[in-house]
Amino acid sequence: MLFNMEKRDKSADWAMGLINDGILPGYSTGSYVGVSALKNSDVLTAVSYIASYVARFPIIECDSKDNIVEDKTLYLVNKEPNSMLDAYHWRFIMAVSAILANDGFSRIVRDPLSDKPALIQYYPTSQVYIDDSDTNNIKYEFTPLNGNKTIVEEAANVIHFKFFTYDGIHGRSPLLSLRDEINLQESGIQTLTKFFKSGLKGGILHAKGKLSKESRKQVRKDFEYAQADANTGSPIITDDTFDYQTLDVDTNILQLINSNNYSTAQIAKTLHIPSYKLGINSPNQSVKQLNEDFINSDLPYYFNPILAEFESKLLTARKRAKVSLNFDTRKETGLSITDAVNAVKGTLLTPNRALAESGRATVDDPNMDRMQSDLNSVFLDKKEEYQLKGGEVNGKEPRKSTDPDESGAEGE
Repeated sequence: MLFNMEKRDKSADWAMGLINDGILPGYSTGSYVGVSALKNSDVLTAVSYIASYVARFPIIECDSKDNIVEDKTLYLVNKEPNSMLDAYHWRFIMAVSAILANDGFSRIVRDPLSDKPALIQYYPTSQVYIDDSDTNNIKYEFTPLNGNKTIVEEAANVIHFKFFTYDGIHGRSPLLSLRDEINLQESGIQTLTKFFKSGLKGGILHAKGKLSKESRKQVRKDFEYAQADANTGSPIITDDTFDYQTLDVDTNILQLINSNNYSTAQIAKTLHIPSYKLGINSPNQSVKQLNEDFINSDLPYYFNPILAEFESKLLTARKRAKVSLNFDTRKETGLSITDAVNAVKGTLLTPNRALAESGRATVDDPNMDRMQSDLNSVFLDKKEEYQLKGGEVNGKEPRKSTDPDESGAEGE
């Protein structure tokens, strides 16, 4: 429903708050949040990894027995939330916004007849204000850039991504904790840049005779002017009244700066991704093992808040009691072929369930939904009974022969 723009409390200066956090363009505050944080290659790589994993895996609905349930509502989050955006990019930008700008916001437009979600509209954080004056009745105010009206929505109609929160209402970017680390990294890069720009021109210029303060200043100015347009490594020309000596550079310092991985490791730790994905450390594991470990151990930090938000906003209370939502990662973390075969032989899974758990399509055959076993397998409670039979036919005495030739042979 549309409402006229209501007058806000002056104390709720949300625009200044966004400027201070670096989300809206403004003066520099030293906070490494917002789009400007992507200038750092490590942050860009880490955020890209996380957002792509959030966007690539489909969302599935499972019952209490882990059977997949079809739900048309999930079409919005898996295929097309609205006519302007596909589901992959919608989830991608929601994750990026939550990491860089504290929160990711989308408005749910519901069918007026069924009250079911009809479409999902994304809004940048700069166009959303959270009215938390009443913590028991949170309101979200959406103000489009070219609109002259504000849309006020209940919390039930807003999908709000927040991966870290201290009050359950506002999100907090993990990048706010990386100010010192990124400063250290950028200072090292600037030191290397200055060194390679200046090359070997740093040195001491000895002048014959005694120079006054003004004369030394003028000589330095003239010398720098003469070398201003020279490229790195160009010859330095002086006359016999000057003696130029280069300064020796301790290359160990440059090597230390170049090999310092502390900031990169801190970025990886803060964003919950393995450090090897940022180019440091080389674990002795297969790519499949590393990927499975990343999905199972690190990504739940991002997956679980998203799933909780989807369940709360897209499912009814009655349905939430019967089903749950999950990221379908089986193609990456599912059973291997060997494990699937062993699970079927061990009567742990039906063939169709083994196919599903390994990320493969099931077969439309009733027999594939039955437990299978071989003839060499017996029930444990029948084991002693079979042993007592001793190999006899149906547990009876062997049939005595009535052939006279056979009996005569025995007599002989």
